Amino acid sequence: MPAENEIDPSESLETFIAGLVRDARKQLGWRQQDLAAKVFSSTTRISAIENGDPPDLKLGRQLDQVLELGGKLTNLLVIRDRVAFRDYAQGFLRDQARARTIHEFSLVVPGLLQTPAYARSIMQLADPGGRTDIEAAVRRRIERQTVFDGPQPPWLWVVLNENALREDMGTKAIMREQIERLLEAVELPYINVQILPAHRASIPGSVSLLTSPSGERTAYTEGFGTGRYMVEPADVDRYQRIYDRLHADALGIVESQEIIREALGKHDD
Repeated sequence: MPAENEIDPSESLETFIAGLVRDARKQLGWRQQDLAAKVFSSTTRISAIENGDPPDLKLGRQLDQVLELGGKLTNLLVIRDRVAFRDYAQGFLRDQARARTIHEFSLVVPGLLQTPAYARSIMQLADPGGRTDIEAAVRRRIERQTVFDGPQPPWLWVVLNENALREDMGTKAIMREQIERLLEAVELPYINVQILPAHRASIPGSVSLLTSPSGERTAYTEGFGTGRYMVEPADVDRYQRIYDRLHADALGIVESQEIIREALGKHDD
């Protein structure tokens, strides 16, 4: 187990979080093993957090509650994750996390439905130089799927290009796991996936349309290495029309599920 080192909270956001957790724990008179038991974690993990290795968002929320931090830790973790994304994506990811309704068209399985292995394969393909901390990026992407864990999950409607089911992203095993995840997801009452047949006209990128709890609508489009987040009504309307045309060409819900099941057999070893 790592030693309890002296840390400088002003050195980085990670060390500030470490100091916040350590000080709150000590103020309550708990040992690291006491805190670990209260959040169903390990003493080693608590020690690592207090030495500058922040928790994921799920553990962060638990620590926030038991340490009586009033949401401070959760907010810091959200801020930390946002700055790891390119500027053009930060506003979208912030609003996606609190959206009431999400409509997406994608050439690949969208992030909210990806498995860790599938996400890792996509990220490795897009970063051949290895400049990105892939594992941290995968962890952040999967953590965003916790939006479905609350009492009022968002309504997600995906139009997915059929080629996303045909191509091996990494290995056949990775694709089988991902397609199985899709089949599990569409059994949920708030997730729908419709397949756009490969022979139908498409666009060279993704489109996401968000509706906030207040009814405000925004749009995000992304291609390879670039993206744009739009809040102006005229821009949102334009991409709504693009999405509507793609949606009109997509297969129905039942037929789409059959296509997904058929794709599972095409990725046998």
